[in-house]
Amino acid sequence: MFKQEIDLEKVVDTTSVEVDDAATLLEQAPRYGIDLNALENPSSVSLMREENFIFEKNDKPFWHNLDIKLGDLIEPLVNDSERPMVLVCDDKIAYCNQAIMQILNVKNSDNIVGEPFLSFVYRDDWNVLTTSIGEMLTSLKKLRVRLKTLSEKIVPIEFQAIYLPDSSHFSFILVGSHLSKANKPFFNNLYDDLTGLPNFFLFEDRVQMAVNNENYKDSRLPKDLIAVIAINIENMEAFRKIHLEDFVYKKLANTLVLSLKKNHTVARGLKYPFWILMPDIVNGYELDLELKKLRNLFKNGLSDNFTTHELIVNFGVSIFPNPARSAKKLVEQAISALKVAQEREGSSIELFSK
Repeated sequence: MFKQEIDLEKVVDTTSVEVDDAATLLEQAPRYGIDLNALENPSSVSLMREENFIFEKNDKPFWHNLDIKLGDLIEPLVNDSERPMVLVCDDKIAYCNQAIMQILNVKNSDNIVGEPFLSFVYRDDWNVLTTSIGEMLTSLKKLRVRLKTLSEKIVPIEFQAIYLPDSSHFSFILVGSHLSKANKPFFNNLYDDLTGLPNFFLFEDRVQMAVNNENYKDSRLPKDLIAVIAINIENMEAFRKIHLEDFVYKKLANTLVLSLKKNHTVARGLKYPFWILMPDIVNGYELDLELKKLRNLFKNGLSDNFTTHELIVNFGVSIFPNPARSAKKLVEQAISALKVAQEREGSSIELFSK
């Protein structure tokens, strides 16, 4: 700052200012930034800035209206997150990040923004989502929702819901679970979307690998048996009528995986719901024990929260190396054996024979 010298002799006593001196001071008021009109009319002076009362209507996400531009900070994080996120406003999609676009097989968000969110939800999950959204918003309850991609694939995602304060719209954000490497098999057509089991194409590959392992084994070593089992639930239509079809498949898939040996493969089929590969079986006696254990898993039926349901299950079994010597023959013969078992009443196991 600059220092200014003061001549004390020239200091004016304000108590003795004459009228002419006062007029001179008023003339110099603009020089010091004083608005004399505002001082003469105090009622016209507002104590608050007028712009504080201006609210512009904006259809963008809520954070775009914040003065500190929080949107500039949040949007890159949301868009680059591996968690799928979708902002729903009055049941329509208002925003979606890259992760949800990748899941839905959408290249441009303009293709789905403005569309009803339920149009991308698997039909059986509609009512579950709409009736549970209130609880999700108030208790942070997670809900597994199956989404439909543009290519008609079904992808299960576990969502949480976050309410957005909006006086004119019902708005919330659905935040999906983190897409770790464990989730990625759902997107490469090797695993079943509903149960997480290997699908039939991966199952066929594993049968072929098991056959190759035995065929290329040291000729001095004995060949182990390989069993391929096709399973059909004969009374599935009864479960379908009471909307328990998905529950039955998931429950049975979990039971089979936990009950069988770790080197056995449980898979989902195309026409028949379950397939099982049992490699490294030493002899027929061991195979007989495994088949009895498998049949007992279905013997007591299936229980939900209210009752126990009867299961009518048929099994078709084929054996390597006799009579089948290839992976293709193992599958074909298991189907043939299953068809024979289906001709009988009730549950039964049929081994393919020449």
